[in-house]
Amino acid sequence: MFSCASCGYKFKYKEALPFSWNARVGRDCPKCGNRQYYSAASRKKSMYFTLAGMIIIIFSNTINLPLPYVFLVAFVLVSALLLLTPFIYELSDEEEPLW
Repeated sequence: MFSCASCGYKFKYKEALPFSWNARVGRDCPKCGNRQYYSAASRKKSMYFTLAGMIIIIFSNTINLPLPYVFLVAFVLVSALLLLTPFIYELSDEEEPLW
């Protein structure tokens, strides 16, 4: 689960979930009030998950899976990523450059 890089406060799932909706926007820590951002390593993980999802979708399309099933696979992958974000990523107290 997310924890504040400044004070170590562990976010509750309900507090951490909105981070996945706006990855570029920082959020304030409920305890210390410092703005928190995704770390650069977390944003790179996000890119890798997105790339893996695109490869799975392209592969499912190349094996002639019907289009509604391809959309279903895409929906499940995106939903799973958004719901698991608080368990996978880390926070930083400053916006780090990606490269």
